[in-house]
Amino acid sequence: MSEDQQDLRKNLKAYTEGTLTRRSFLTKMAAMGVGAAAAGSLLAACSSNSGGTSSSSAPASDSASASASASASASASAAPVSGGIFKEGYDRAPTPPDPVRNAWADPDFNAFYEALVVRDPQAAIVPALASAFANNGTNWTFELRDGLSFHSGAKCTPEIVVKDMNLFRDPNVGQNGIFWTPVTSITNKGQQIIVATAHPFAAFQETITTEYSYILNPAAREKAGDKYGAEVIDGTGPFELDSFSTNEVKAKRWESYPGSVTPFFSNKGKAYLDGITWVSITEASQRANEIETSNVDAIKNPPPQDVDRLKGNADLVVQEFQELSNFFLSVNIGNKELGFDDLRVRQAISQAIDREGIVQSIFLGHAAATYGPVMPGYVWYNPAVEQYNQYNPDSAAKLLDDAGWKLGTDGVREKGGKKLSFTTIQHPDTVEQQVMQAVVEMLKAVGIDMKAQVLDDAAFYPKLTPDLTSYAFKWLWSSPIDVVALFIDFYQPKSPQLDEVNAAFAEWQNAADTDGLKAAAFKVQELVAKQLQIIPLYTPNTIWVNRNNVMGWAPNQANLYPFYNDVWLAK
Repeated sequence: MSEDQQDLRKNLKAYTEGTLTRRSFLTKMAAMGVGAAAAGSLLAACSSNSGGTSSSSAPASDSASASASASASASASAAPVSGGIFKEGYDRAPTPPDPVRNAWADPDFNAFYEALVVRDPQAAIVPALASAFANNGTNWTFELRDGLSFHSGAKCTPEIVVKDMNLFRDPNVGQNGIFWTPVTSITNKGQQIIVATAHPFAAFQETITTEYSYILNPAAREKAGDKYGAEVIDGTGPFELDSFSTNEVKAKRWESYPGSVTPFFSNKGKAYLDGITWVSITEASQRANEIETSNVDAIKNPPPQDVDRLKGNADLVVQEFQELSNFFLSVNIGNKELGFDDLRVRQAISQAIDREGIVQSIFLGHAAATYGPVMPGYVWYNPAVEQYNQYNPDSAAKLLDDAGWKLGTDGVREKGGKKLSFTTIQHPDTVEQQVMQAVVEMLKAVGIDMKAQVLDDAAFYPKLTPDLTSYAFKWLWSSPIDVVALFIDFYQPKSPQLDEVNAAFAEWQNAADTDGLKAAAFKVQELVAKQLQIIPLYTPNTIWVNRNNVMGWAPNQANLYPFYNDVWLAK
């Protein structure tokens, strides 16, 4: 074992045992020549395999730490080289990347676009397109860097950013205007962009760092119309569009990229890679084989049963941490015919579901049961939600009896001649299908006849309206309270049953500081856990795997996807 590797192991051991702080670890890595991105990648792998902050992280794995050490050692001993195509296996079918209006944000957002500010691996807000930013209570200001342009050559000016932001907050254009509600005006003075708000709006820090605040050329988007995202993308990111399909997205290095000022990027200039290809691997059972046979350089979310084998492969680096997501079941609280307007029925559905059983049998422990609407690893997680929604089929049966839903001779409950029978739509993810089949059987055991119907994106999203009877969905978003508000406000019918939780959402958007955000987040979580406007089930771990020759690819828990500025392929 080399001296570098011995030092890496020693420092890793000290970090996992708590005798070395993260800051000290990064300082020691820098002294050894390990860049911030490689060190961050190593810490992510180390934290995930020692439990990290997640209550459901996988157990420690010496082989995973060893392979991560080898990768960091290679990064320390070799200078980055340019060239090559990085192939990343993705667990979904890509959607045309459009920050204004898109059903799902995919990893390619981080190649084609940039934000004014982003979160670093420790979740602190740092500069990107903006060189500086400030919040004085009712004004957020961002200093746009000089000399920026889009892939097309059009200038990226403060006026363009103002126009983008007004598109983002317009509920008639995009789907995320709810996140911008307190904003009263957006203007610019020279290079400074000024976002004025009706009251203190600390939650804006949650919105401005997300993919749906990434900057694009609105003129190019308007000209391309429906072709934007699939045939035309005009962002400021280090890569530009080569081709798009729902099976594969290709990007090529933007040779005119002016560079980055983002502190945690080691590479301040144009990208090292010639290009990136994202390959859709929706069949979970195929993902491990694709990385093991070198068909791809990295993958997202191999199935749980393959994780230990991958961690034991010295050619691979496995990183695992709790995902910024939640998989939930939603029933229409306005549906009187099926009794979904009755809280007792919703509570019965929830208590009939064995969340821990799902986590252990389907995810083999690589997930966390959720009793409230956000993941246990969330910085403002409220443990009080765990008093609700515990598995109790006897209580579920009694709740249904009390609500007037009696067992029929066929084992299905009915009331007033109406069977408690309905269909829930879901996406075609193979693991989520296993989950929903398990839920079908659990509900059947208490007399509820639910059928799960699998639909692809094109069929699923048009049905997602406040009139829909039931759906199951996994949101993936770095601002959990915002996205919970979106699903409840957009996809439940207006009802007095939303009044308390909407008031709590208003407190979230009126919060002036971190303490106010935490208090509102706690309130939202407990209200949803108690009232079940959505029925939370679990949060999976995100599992990222890359080959040892992939350098600078550093997934972290603060961002949905890795960035690509630092990525290079060792020979």
